[in-house]
Amino acid sequence: METDELNGVYYPLYIKANEILKRFVPSRIFEAEYGWYNGHYSKDQSGQYVMDYFPIPVVSVKGFCDIEIGLGQITVSTKLKRKQVMSFSFDEFNNIPFEAYGVEDYLADYYSADLTFSQFRENVEKSKEKEIGFSFVFDRDCDSGMLFDYVKLLRCRGFYY
Repeated sequence: METDELNGVYYPLYIKANEILKRFVPSRIFEAEYGWYNGHYSKDQSGQYVMDYFPIPVVSVKGFCDIEIGLGQITVSTKLKRKQVMSFSFDEFNNIPFEAYGVEDYLADYYSADLTFSQFRENVEKSKEKEIGFSFVFDRDCDSGMLFDYVKLLRCRGFYY
């Protein structure tokens, strides 16, 4: 792959990361920074997890979440205490797809779009995890102000990182 091709892939990621960071930095609510990280996991076409060796920009909102700017989407990764998950109402979150997984065993799936919330709670109840990780999925072109508001909502609902 040539440098021009790589720049064509990475420049939009760089622009998006800076756009998001600029929304969080002047805030008196959050402290944020960003860097480039590899080693993220995604599912392949057969549903198996594979590690991505290439770096993507990640905006870290200290204490609350990581915002990962991927090639095709943005994910907001955060967590919630297992006990809170058992009584949490996810009604507010119906319009944003998400997955839930183990924090100790991050390849353990507890919730995906093909499960019901009662199956989700059963999975969490059976687990030995103390915390449950969440990845909320957004379109890569989503508005940085909307992401900011969503992170504020997560903070108000007890999510942390």
